[in-house]
Amino acid sequence: MRAFYAPATAGLAAAVLGAAALAGCGTGPRAIQSRATMVLAAAPTAGHAAVGEHAAPKSSGGSRRLTAIAFTSPDDGYGTFTQQAGRRCQTLAGQTKDSGAHFGPLARVASWPCRGYPPASALAADGHGDAFLYNPGLYVTHDGGRTWAASGERGTVLAVAAAGRSVWMVRAECRHSAGSCPLRLLESANGGRSWAASPEQPPGATARAMGGTVAQEAAAGQTWLLRTGRFSGYLLSDPGSDQAPLWFTANAGASWSVRHVRCGKIGAISVSASAAPDGTLLAVCAGEPSAGYQAKSAARSTDGGRSWTVHTACPPPRMSCRGDRLDYGYLGQIAAASGVTDYLAGARSSLLVTTDGGIHWRAVRPLMGDESGGTSHVFFVSRRCGFVLGEGAQTNELPTIWSTTDGGRHWSSVMPQAG
Repeated sequence: MRAFYAPATAGLAAAVLGAAALAGCGTGPRAIQSRATMVLAAAPTAGHAAVGEHAAPKSSGGSRRLTAIAFTSPDDGYGTFTQQAGRRCQTLAGQTKDSGAHFGPLARVASWPCRGYPPASALAADGHGDAFLYNPGLYVTHDGGRTWAASGERGTVLAVAAAGRSVWMVRAECRHSAGSCPLRLLESANGGRSWAASPEQPPGATARAMGGTVAQEAAAGQTWLLRTGRFSGYLLSDPGSDQAPLWFTANAGASWSVRHVRCGKIGAISVSASAAPDGTLLAVCAGEPSAGYQAKSAARSTDGGRSWTVHTACPPPRMSCRGDRLDYGYLGQIAAASGVTDYLAGARSSLLVTTDGGIHWRAVRPLMGDESGGTSHVFFVSRRCGFVLGEGAQTNELPTIWSTTDGGRHWSSVMPQAG
């Protein structure tokens, strides 16, 4: 089992694939970002501990380690860094204008005892100077990352997704006596300066609870919110039985239709989802993790989630089959570059890709991350421009950002510098 120490998130958080149909790298309108999440609303980091253990950042002596990224264009974005000094840890955040090669100046966002969990760990931004560090708390900036402030939002903020100045947030409201946490959608029309509840809430939307908070195993890799337009999007619950509830709105929450992600018989506990520019949905469901493996299934829908085609890499309970890597590593974020091409990030796994709608999966070459480290973020800001954050032996276990400007045919890498 994994500890829930996450940078999205699934956004994705963090940023997950934008659903806008963009013509090329750096052209057209900005993509819509959501976590899943990143994942996207929260995606796991490369390092994990058993549930109940504390996950401290892999830094010492005041060094800074990149833990989350969110981009709003091929050049512009934000990054958060963890800095450890003695028994205290700090979250620092800064902008980048050069595709992640440099971040700064860094501003202090929050601090916490290193033996605990960070007060917020996933990142989203709207491209207008507003950025959001969330899960479980919420910290915001409205001046391009120069200053940050705690929002005081109650409950657990599971997802933040922006479409222009319109920002949506999913919040879990947990009670100690309840076995589940109701989910609420809040909306902002001014870049997160003020929030109001959605006109209608998706009926029955919940997350599994444990000890008065969202269960760690349910949150790891789970997508809670997937925006597909200024007024449209999906809200998901974690799976129950062999399917995950899915709600769709086309009118900014004025009404909802109920659908379901089909997971197959893998005992799914979380699901990561993404929308391609043509509206095709792809979801990867995951069961209990064990020793670097996690049973997974890939589901594809071309009708907005009304029906699904489901593929599993191995017949349950097997988790390793020759020639397919889907079950390697743990569930993180998924990003759909097209209706049939999707990328999957996760702890203890290099970046995976499918080019046939989820039937077969292979490692992207050159490798990005590996079984000792992994990949924590994957997202596209246009049809052609994408980013990956990960670490592995090939990068001396240092966080590295890979980027593509041709839809994934070629990738380049940088080791970010913080200042």
